[in-house]
Amino acid sequence: MKKLVVLGSTGSVGSQTLDVVRAYKEEFELVGLMAKRASERLLLQAKEFRPKYVSCYEEPSKEWLSQLPEGTLFLKGEEGLHALVEGSDVLMNAISGVDGIMPTYLILSKGKRLLASNKESLICLRKLVQEKRELIVPVDSEHNALFQLLSTLEKKDLRKVYLTASGGPFRNKSLEELKHVRVEDALKHPTWRMGAKITVDSATLMNKGMELIEAINLFDLHPESLEVIVHPQSVVHGVVELLDGNFLFLASQTDMRLPILYSLFYPERKAFPFERKSLLELSPMEFERVDTEKFRSLALCRWVALMGGPYPAVLVGADQVAVELFLQGRLGFLEVVNLVEEVLSLVNFGEPESFEEVLSAIDWAYKKGQELMGVGR
Repeated sequence: MKKLVVLGSTGSVGSQTLDVVRAYKEEFELVGLMAKRASERLLLQAKEFRPKYVSCYEEPSKEWLSQLPEGTLFLKGEEGLHALVEGSDVLMNAISGVDGIMPTYLILSKGKRLLASNKESLICLRKLVQEKRELIVPVDSEHNALFQLLSTLEKKDLRKVYLTASGGPFRNKSLEELKHVRVEDALKHPTWRMGAKITVDSATLMNKGMELIEAINLFDLHPESLEVIVHPQSVVHGVVELLDGNFLFLASQTDMRLPILYSLFYPERKAFPFERKSLLELSPMEFERVDTEKFRSLALCRWVALMGGPYPAVLVGADQVAVELFLQGRLGFLEVVNLVEEVLSLVNFGEPESFEEVLSAIDWAYKKGQELMGVGR
């Protein structure tokens, strides 16, 4: 029986992880659940799954605490995180954004298996990710697909690795039309339902650029061996091209519970316990080149990957503030990538050597973006 913890249990990936756990409840001992807030959803999860620990960074009300099931202990913040890591074998890190970096650092430092669904930590903690690669199973659909494909191959047989992108809501819009994109337009993703930050990143393709950096760190790939292609149907999640001319695809319906299921039971495979689609329902499958004039974020992220050093952490902080300003209506859609690029051009320090220095670089970039736009927190 696996001793499992779900960090970010009330979010999309966390909730879908619990769907899988519910279907295979005899296979897991759910040690703990963690979320940002003491929400009604977290309380309902605690009542259903009755974990040993429940943790969040917000101080719950006495009424909230009184409703926890018998045998479930509440621990706040970092105390809770440390207890969850110590008491488990496998941890799903589905905490979004910069808040997910510390959990990844702690999980890998303690030698526990990480089911990784926090891209910021995989981008910023490059050295640790490379050192502890054998402990990581990536959860996001693209990297999970490549993880499955590359594990069957020898590196000498590879010619190219492809990351697929839906193209976002603006795939067919002109550069001129993109100048007038509204916030509500950017939040309408054609395939996936996600939070506001990642949905905007998908619209600018910054998300895919960051995934390129993730793939380099996870699979020890050279930036030039990776290419992003547009696949509007979003059913092919990863492609590898072999030296002999063959292409290997991993395709499935757009359901995050598929990579979550694989990650939870790796290296074993279990039956998918939910409704599934046939191969014919997944057809047709199309592929297109990315318009790099419209989506400059890909070239920018490739440059960041080649440069390394402080740039990945700065990219994360700069993108965070740029997307926030766009969502507030203070920045145009095309200006998001422009601001990130400007912040990157102002870096005057070396590679972060510690976890604290990584956070400091992210914070520097966030504040520099605010300063350039003349706004405060």
